[in-house]
Amino acid sequence: MTETNTALIIDTETDQGSDPRPIQVATINVDTGFEWMKYFNSGRTISPIVIKVHGITDEDVAECERFDLEQFELPEYLIGHNVRFDWRVIGRPSAKLICTVRLARAAFPEWRYYGQSKCIEQLIGVEAASTMTVAAHDALGDARMCYLLYKACCERLGIAPTDFRAAHTISNTASPVAKMPFGKHKGKLIKDVPMSYIKWMLGNIHNMQPSLYSALTKRVEAEKTEDKI
Repeated sequence: MTETNTALIIDTETDQGSDPRPIQVATINVDTGFEWMKYFNSGRTISPIVIKVHGITDEDVAECERFDLEQFELPEYLIGHNVRFDWRVIGRPSAKLICTVRLARAAFPEWRYYGQSKCIEQLIGVEAASTMTVAAHDALGDARMCYLLYKACCERLGIAPTDFRAAHTISNTASPVAKMPFGKHKGKLIKDVPMSYIKWMLGNIHNMQPSLYSALTKRVEAEKTEDKI
């Protein structure tokens, strides 16, 4: 993907909302700032719904190759906003994940919103952010916003942007949510949500907030433990 590296900011755009495959992948090397971006053909028709989001059409990628994870040398750490989604999209590589949603919640607890564009607006102001957020839903534009947010989080947390071990620890110790934030079980305690619904969510919602993902996986793990007793 780039030269040998320790950590990459990553963002992807996909062909569908369900079982998504990458049609655009962008990375930024945290150590060097080197940017990389490429389009891919997923082998399927791009859903009109997601075309409205990112504007990439079948014609745009008609002559592109399929994304193949084995062709790329991946880093020890992948950094992204809801990075688990991008990790799944590219094939679940064995990299450690650093989520900037979690970092932002830890670094800027006073913020009201934690969507990436809103984070940038709260960080540098709406007017200044407009030149960046206009490129939202373009993989490289989103990666650049994520890179800015990551560095700001590290500064507020008092760690170096290249202290990936510390950033990884912080982003993976955020408290899971206690209640369902949406859906037919909205407001219900996670422990009271039917297991069938939890398993459906884990299998079908690919851009889930990390704190919710943690809560749901902990519930599944707890039930497995109870079954063994």
